[in-house]
Amino acid sequence: MFKRANDGPKKERIIKAGKKNTMENLKTAIDTCYASHLKEIEHLVLQIHDNPELSEEEVLAAQAQADFLETQGFTLDRNYKEIKTAFMASAGEGSPHICFMSEYDALPGIGHGCGHNLIAGVALSAGIILKQLISDCRLKGRVSIMGTPAEEKRGCKIDLIAAGALEDVDVVLMAHPSDHSTSQSMEESGIMQFIIRFTGKTAHAAASPEKGLNALDAVRLLFSGVDAWRQQLPETCRIHGVIKDGGKAPNIIPDSAMADFYLRAFDMDFLMSMKKRFENIAQGAALMTDTKVWVESVKNAYKPGKPNQELNQEFMMLAREYGMEPQWLERSRASSDFGDVTYEVPAMHAFFNITGLNTNIVIHSREFADCAASSFALEQMGKTARILSQIGYMYLSSEDFRKKVMGAFPFKKTRV
Repeated sequence: MFKRANDGPKKERIIKAGKKNTMENLKTAIDTCYASHLKEIEHLVLQIHDNPELSEEEVLAAQAQADFLETQGFTLDRNYKEIKTAFMASAGEGSPHICFMSEYDALPGIGHGCGHNLIAGVALSAGIILKQLISDCRLKGRVSIMGTPAEEKRGCKIDLIAAGALEDVDVVLMAHPSDHSTSQSMEESGIMQFIIRFTGKTAHAAASPEKGLNALDAVRLLFSGVDAWRQQLPETCRIHGVIKDGGKAPNIIPDSAMADFYLRAFDMDFLMSMKKRFENIAQGAALMTDTKVWVESVKNAYKPGKPNQELNQEFMMLAREYGMEPQWLERSRASSDFGDVTYEVPAMHAFFNITGLNTNIVIHSREFADCAASSFALEQMGKTARILSQIGYMYLSSEDFRKKVMGAFPFKKTRV
């Protein structure tokens, strides 16, 4: 560990030894701190993995993280901003304020097929390390770990933002496991979700079909209209849906049917124009079947993510130093409520590979869920956590780095 600031001669020698030796000492301190908490963090990460909880039901995961952080000297705010499975753990005081975000919800049927248990491990580890560095180096500032539920369902980061959770935060850092190479924070698609319900009239499908109004036909025509629309959509956009309710029995004309759709685009204005076209297609399907339609916009729409290139550059450089063989990747058509974070403060949502050389394993699969508990994934998680803690240290200790990060932030922030 770094010696505390009151150990004057030792710290003075470190500073005078030059930048290279200072960074070597920093890395040693980070590695030592992580090693001292390794078993506890890996146990917690595997506990979350083996007890998958769906969005807004992450009671065990939220409590386990909060309890652990409390034992590490963090001040805990549970049920943060009145969200049941959110939490805020803080240490230090004043600004700059660095926030590491944790995710921990699982997917229906396949558990942690997105690897959110590892995101929690990165956030907790990086926060604990930076807390120690703040203490040992007498750094001015604050570190927090924010538990953010329901990324897979409705994006509680957006609710947290609306409640003021980022008002005193200067920068947010997070990292997500990936089936691709370790990479920078990419531009990501914005997304809107819609539930479409058609209502018609039941009738006997053989004896008197002419007396019915077929809601399932309306859903089928909705899908046909969307399929025809795809030809006119830019390659960067996506639209995909599933039928959630198509009727009760083959011999009954369905009087109700429901579909669930996602719309994605990199530009928010274009996404809004897609929304209008989609609603028109739904109305057209209702007109063709003489049914009624309700189009419900599901809370919350996710904004397209806007990466910070200064944070990206630092992450990629450190990832190379840690032997993670990072590659700069193109923007991603995937979506996350982290996109909304990037409009509020400088932020990074980096990616770390957990599948190794196996290109047959894809994210959101049972095979990826298995990888999320592997020794290789835990090793990659540890490297990523140490990288984020080092970026956090740089942000707290270097005014020049803070200015560069803020200069790369495309949106106005009133508090500096």
